Amino acid sequence: MKHLKYRNSLGFTLVELMVVISIIGIMSSILYVNYSDAREQARDKVRMTDLKSLQLAIETYKAQNGQYPAQGCGTGGPSGDFAGPGPGTGVFKSCDPYIVGLTPDFISVLPKDPRSESNIGQGFYYSSNGTSYKLMVYDSVERLFITSYSDEFARCPKTSTSCSGSNPTGANSKTYAVYSNGAADW
Repeated sequence: MKHLKYRNSLGFTLVELMVVISIIGIMSSILYVNYSDAREQARDKVRMTDLKSLQLAIETYKAQNGQYPAQGCGTGGPSGDFAGPGPGTGVFKSCDPYIVGLTPDFISVLPKDPRSESNIGQGFYYSSNGTSYKLMVYDSVERLFITSYSDEFARCPKTSTSCSGSNPTGANSKTYAVYSNGAADW
């Protein structure tokens, strides 16, 4: 009898194993969700940093050349096209380079979206008529959405009358933008 009692105490019961496996599964899914959120926020921070770097390069180009750099294809400006590295449709054209004359003197490489550049109508897009420009990371924001017109990366100011979908909590909450005077409504 003693031998049987000792033998049964060497292992775990099926119920104990199922409880431990369930707890590990729940903890793993919680950690995965938190890790996924952190990755999305990190990609949004990369987009913001890339926009600021490009903005600095564009402004430096203008200071040296007297006008903003041309876009890669199409005609820029208020009623023109936007050029970007990914596939485009409609007013979004696919070009490489999407900003002419910036590399390598003003920036080493033109950035691409860390995730969405292979999707049609998403990613970096630039438009310029020489005197004004608008640069966007269009419809790519994953976690750090635009929630106010006063946000540094809001696509359009509150006073905009022609910027399509200018409500920052609507479609444009997923778009970051920087622009010069005269290009706010593009």
